[in-house]
Amino acid sequence: SLQWDRNTEADMKEYEVYTCTPNPTCTVQQAAASRVGVVPQPAVGVVPSFPIPAGTEGKIAVSASDTTGNESGLSVPVPFDAKAPLVPVNPRLGP
Repeated sequence: SLQWDRNTEADMKEYEVYTCTPNPTCTVQQAAASRVGVVPQPAVGVVPSFPIPAGTEGKIAVSASDTTGNESGLSVPVPFDAKAPLVPVNPRLGP
């Protein structure tokens, strides 16, 4: 999963998560059709995170939105590769 620092502004509402494939760079305009999730602002002390969907590859970026709908620019795109198969759960150890 992807984790980032929590925004501390009082009017912070949520984070928008975008994939940036096949384009090697991300912009809000280009990524609008590539939004893969929304993460609500967590409580103080909780690190925001987003599980990257299995089978996804490319780059991922995050923006922040406030309660009035203003959206920040995107973070630096981070490369990832989630194509590797999931490791099966050991039934003796549990999930």
